[in-house]
Amino acid sequence: MDASLNDIATTRIAKKKIISFKTAVIFVIACNFIWAFSHTLLDVLNKHFQDKFSISHGQSAFIQTAYLSAYFISAIPVGFLMKKYGYRNSIIVGLTLFAVGCMGFVPATQVGTFSAFLTAIFILATGLACLEIVCLLYASKLGDPSGAARRLTLTQAFGGLGGMCGPIVGGAVFFIPVMHISGFTVEPATMTYAVISLLIFALVSYILTLRFPEQSHTDTSTTAHNDNVFEHLPFSKNKNLHKGMIGKFCYTGAHFGIGAFFINFALEHWHGLTPSKAAYFLSLAMFFYMMGRFAGIIVMKYVDPRKLQIFNSLVCALGCAYIALGYDYSSVVVLIGLFFFKSTLYPTVFAMGVRGMGEKSQMAASLMITMFVGGAILPLVMGYISDMSNMATAFIVPVICYLLICYCAITQDLTGYDPKQTASH
Repeated sequence: MDASLNDIATTRIAKKKIISFKTAVIFVIACNFIWAFSHTLLDVLNKHFQDKFSISHGQSAFIQTAYLSAYFISAIPVGFLMKKYGYRNSIIVGLTLFAVGCMGFVPATQVGTFSAFLTAIFILATGLACLEIVCLLYASKLGDPSGAARRLTLTQAFGGLGGMCGPIVGGAVFFIPVMHISGFTVEPATMTYAVISLLIFALVSYILTLRFPEQSHTDTSTTAHNDNVFEHLPFSKNKNLHKGMIGKFCYTGAHFGIGAFFINFALEHWHGLTPSKAAYFLSLAMFFYMMGRFAGIIVMKYVDPRKLQIFNSLVCALGCAYIALGYDYSSVVVLIGLFFFKSTLYPTVFAMGVRGMGEKSQMAASLMITMFVGGAILPLVMGYISDMSNMATAFIVPVICYLLICYCAITQDLTGYDPKQTASH
C-alpha cells in the first residue's frame, strides 16, 4: 500500500513542469519583491499605529519586534525544512504563512487592539522568514559560488522595486479615514493586507504546478572543520560565519530602525510635511536603495565586494552621524541618500557569512537569518532614546552598527578568497 502511494506521488511530481534556471531566478526576484514590499509597508504602519492607538515611538517599535522576532524563532527550523523538503516546498510554506498572516489583519481589526495586530504581523513575518532564507540561499546556489554576492545583489535589486512600492501604497491608503459601508467598518490598512493575501494564495496555487531545478554548482571551498555547523558559532574557527552573523545583526537593526522612524524623523525636520508625503519621501529613499543595488551589480564586476562593503559602511556611519545632529531639511536629504549606500551591505554581508560552508550552507544561512533579531531589538532602543531625548539622537545607534559592519569586513578571514574572481562574476 505504501509503495503504491509513493509511486503515485512520484508520478505526480514527474508530470509537473520543470522550470529553467532563468525562470527560477525570476521566481526568486518575485519573492524578493514580496518581502521588500512587506518590509517597507511595515515602516508606514509605525506612524499609522502611533496615530490609531496613541502610542509612543518606543511602543510602536514593537511592530518591528514582532516582525523580526519571527525571523529569529523560525530561522533554524527553516534550515531543517529546506534540508528535508527542498527549496520549492519551503517557498510554498513561506508564502502560505505570509498569506495567512496578511488575512489575520481582518480579525485583528474586529478585536481592535494593538496586540492583535502584532499577532498577525508575527505570523506573516514567520512566512517571510521562511521565504527569505530559502530564496537567499537558492539564489546563491543558482550559479558559480564565486559570483554569489553579485547574484544576490541582482535578485535583491529588483526587490528594491517592491521596497519602493510599499511606502507609495501605505502613504496613499493607510492614512485614509476609516470607512463605514452597509454597517461594516472598512479599515484601509486591513483591506490592503487582505488583497495581498488573496494574491499570494493565487501565486501558491500556480507554484504547486511546477518543479524547481536543483542547484547547479557545489561549493567546494568547505573546510575540514565543517562536519557540524554548530561548531562554527562565534567561538569556532570559522571566523567568517560569526562575523557575518555580527554584521547581519547590525545591518538588520540599523535598516529596520531607520525605516521604522523615517517618517517620524522627516515630520520633525521638514516643516509642513504630512505623514502621507513623508511616506512618499520614504518611497524616494527606496528608489535610491534600488538604484544602489543595480549600481552594486556593475561595481562588483570590477571591485572587490569586501572593499565595497568597507566603503559603504563607512559612508553610512558618517551619514548617520550627520543625521544625529538634527539639522532641518539637510538631514532629511542625507537620510534619503543614505539608502543608496546601505543597499549593497546586506548581500555582501550574507555572502561573507556563508562562504566556504559547503553542504552546511543551508544551516549557516539559517544561523545568519537568526541575526534578524537585531531588527527586533535595535528599533526598540532607537524608539526609547527618541522618547527620552529626540528622534535625531536615536541615530547614534545605526552609527555604531555601521562601524561594526566595517570592522567585520576588514577583519574577515581571507583564506581562499580571490577578490578578482569574486568581482568578475
